[in-house]
Amino acid sequence: MIHHNRASKSVLLAGIATIFVSQPAFAQGADEGASGKLDEIVVTANKRSEDLQQAPLAISAVSAEQLELRGLTEVKDLSAIAPNVSILGGTTNASAAVVSIRGIPSAADETQGFDSPIGLYLDGVFLARSSAASFEVADIERVEVLRGPQGTLFGRNTTGGAINFITKKPSNDASLKVSAGYGNYGLWSAKAVLNSGDLGGVRLSLGGIHRQRNGTVDNLLEPQNSRDPGSYKTDGLRFAAEIDAADNVTIYNVFDYTRTKGQPPVQQLAEVGNGVVRGNALGQLVYEGNTFAVVQPANVAAYLAASTVLEPGCGKVVSRARQATICNETDGPSTDKIWGNMFRIEADLDALTIRSTTAYREWKNNIEGSDLDGLGSLRGPAFTSASTLNGLPAGLLGFIPSLNPPLAPAGTAAFVASQAVPTVVQPLFSATNLREQHQFSQEIELVSNGDGPFQWVLGGFYFKESGTETNVQSIGFVLDTNASVFSAANFGGLAAGFQAGNPQRYRIVPSPSTLAYSAGGESVAVYGQASYRPGGKDGAFGVTLGLRYTWDKKNVNRTQNGAAPFAAAEQALNTRNKSFSAPTGNLTIDYRASDDINVYARIARGYRSGGFNLRQSTSVANNIPLIPFNVEKIWSYEIGLKTEFMNRVRLNFAAFHNVYTDQLATIPIPIVGGGSFGTQTVNAGKTIYNGFEVEGQFKISQNFSLDGNFGYLDVKVKDFPGADITGVTRNISGLLNGPPYAPKYTATIAGNLTVPLANETRLTARLGYNYTSDYQMFPNSLTAPFSATTKGDSRGLLDGQLRIDGFNLGGAKVGVTIWGKNLANEAYITRAVDFGQLGFAGVIYGDPRTFGASLDIEF
Repeated sequence: MIHHNRASKSVLLAGIATIFVSQPAFAQGADEGASGKLDEIVVTANKRSEDLQQAPLAISAVSAEQLELRGLTEVKDLSAIAPNVSILGGTTNASAAVVSIRGIPSAADETQGFDSPIGLYLDGVFLARSSAASFEVADIERVEVLRGPQGTLFGRNTTGGAINFITKKPSNDASLKVSAGYGNYGLWSAKAVLNSGDLGGVRLSLGGIHRQRNGTVDNLLEPQNSRDPGSYKTDGLRFAAEIDAADNVTIYNVFDYTRTKGQPPVQQLAEVGNGVVRGNALGQLVYEGNTFAVVQPANVAAYLAASTVLEPGCGKVVSRARQATICNETDGPSTDKIWGNMFRIEADLDALTIRSTTAYREWKNNIEGSDLDGLGSLRGPAFTSASTLNGLPAGLLGFIPSLNPPLAPAGTAAFVASQAVPTVVQPLFSATNLREQHQFSQEIELVSNGDGPFQWVLGGFYFKESGTETNVQSIGFVLDTNASVFSAANFGGLAAGFQAGNPQRYRIVPSPSTLAYSAGGESVAVYGQASYRPGGKDGAFGVTLGLRYTWDKKNVNRTQNGAAPFAAAEQALNTRNKSFSAPTGNLTIDYRASDDINVYARIARGYRSGGFNLRQSTSVANNIPLIPFNVEKIWSYEIGLKTEFMNRVRLNFAAFHNVYTDQLATIPIPIVGGGSFGTQTVNAGKTIYNGFEVEGQFKISQNFSLDGNFGYLDVKVKDFPGADITGVTRNISGLLNGPPYAPKYTATIAGNLTVPLANETRLTARLGYNYTSDYQMFPNSLTAPFSATTKGDSRGLLDGQLRIDGFNLGGAKVGVTIWGKNLANEAYITRAVDFGQLGFAGVIYGDPRTFGASLDIEF
């Protein structure tokens, strides 16, 4: 692993601060290399086309050319495109991602009771589930990243920000573009996009893609490289039609379908419990005069020592270092099928534009097996009530009346003493999952036209979603039989003897469990935003006011959360519905001091919808139903400066202060008697987010430019609840090791070279370095025994691309691209899971060095 010392970090950050440059919002356009000047970037964040430099909010945009050059096709590829943005891959399926903007992450728990605080959009269509956000097939025009709450025009669940993928419309000119690529790890791809051109007011495009790669870690138990962890095979189809129904009416319809089948990145066993008691001798911690129970991890290390791995060549490897090989005996492929259709009709009238967008999307995911320990088939001592006493000395068993006459035949105690402790082949954790989600949305927008001082947008939005999940888990819980069976409470003064004579102290309890539910949601909203510039559309001073009101309904029907389906009484506690509503909006003031300087100040309010923690325990005996949590709220205060100098330097700043209240917090509830915890999600957290961002581009010459970005984030958790041993909820913010998924620093710096060669042929080269500081994933010291092990690593990733295009071959334009990602082959942990009381933690590494080349031909 490459480690970053303080000196190297300081050099990087000082270099970026010195040149004041930033990368993605100002990605080169197609003609920029020939002009020596910066291109205008057009965005639609305010539901109308406008120059990025005049839009009074923090927004970054990446052009189609840069997306293609850098191979950015999915949400999880986009970490380097904006400051204070971090995107991490999934844990059990190929298309999932955790997106963090300004320290606010989407939910790591992918159950459908939680909504994400980061809005993902495809052509303005809201995507409710980040697991269903795959865009390999889309012919992307640009990507816009909006940082900070977007509660007016984009709605609820955008407290952190929004990412909008805008696809290309069918071209007026007939064309066919085909491409093929090859890379290491058996990567190969093929893509084709056919444009019909203008057919009397009708324009069509048809695209298809195939992409596949072998795994990046060798599973010794899988003979096919194409089924190793990290492998995938994607096929997709997209059809778009744009029709001029009248002089001022356009119909636009897009259908897309993607199927990805692959093995998620490997989760390797990084640390296990070793029997050391956390906290004091009682397993407790005293904080501010209150006593809290601390989760004690099971002694998996002792169990592994008494166990055997059945497959030759597989060992009991427990290491945080990246492993080149793994033994996953229960790994099955994960298959995601995503399809959708968007129908949009737009009427451009003199005074306004009327736009109607109707969309339907569907996602199905089948995970046939997830092996989350990587040890191979593990055979070890098993705990069963019928064989608990097997192997104990006969002399001790003589003290148990039920094993001796007259309650049992003579010789029973001796027979039990002669019997071996039973064994079982049981993974520490494996799972399968079957999920699906359907969503329908309808949006009506009225957008003012004209160049007058008053510009406005009015809209109405309707959204409905339904989904199901059946998550089957096989858990091996390591039981300390000396503490739970041969205790003084059970054996009195004989306990010490039984404990000393115990032939296998640590035994595994096979614990099957299933989470099964159906969930649904419905949302209705009305909104409006108006901007007024006394000096006209291009006047210096402007004020914008936006308001939105949203009504949400959520319903769940959970049928199982454990070893057996719910009986009628339990089922009644798990069928629930809840309504939520909240206003959101923004007030923005901006001042265009000149054509090249724009200053703005913005106040925004956002909210994240309430829902249900579908992993919460319920109890008929204690009358504890499935309890809903309420909405989260955020107030954001931002100031920004957008500047350009001499048509060669573009430099933007933003600073923000966010106050997030009623944040969701999943708190442990110690069960009386100790040794176990329940959980409940409540609205009790309060966090302050402060930070700043700088991004820009320096066009040094006609052929060379520098770009980069820098983001700084300071997060202070003011309130976080935890229950003490008496059941009273206290503020335990001081016991947290930091906020989850919130790197303090993000930075990118890159050099771009464009050299004309001959005629229209040119060479384009880019070398970029992206840095993300470390971050916590499980910061609660009470419940996360492996917090240090599961910490995300800081990393600096070096990527490069070299492209030659524009040369003519028989009337066709030909391009060749050579690319490489993580060129320094840095090993870094990107995701992890702290299994807490189960006694182990797993980590997932980012991709190693990958490289390849592609050829594209356009007719």
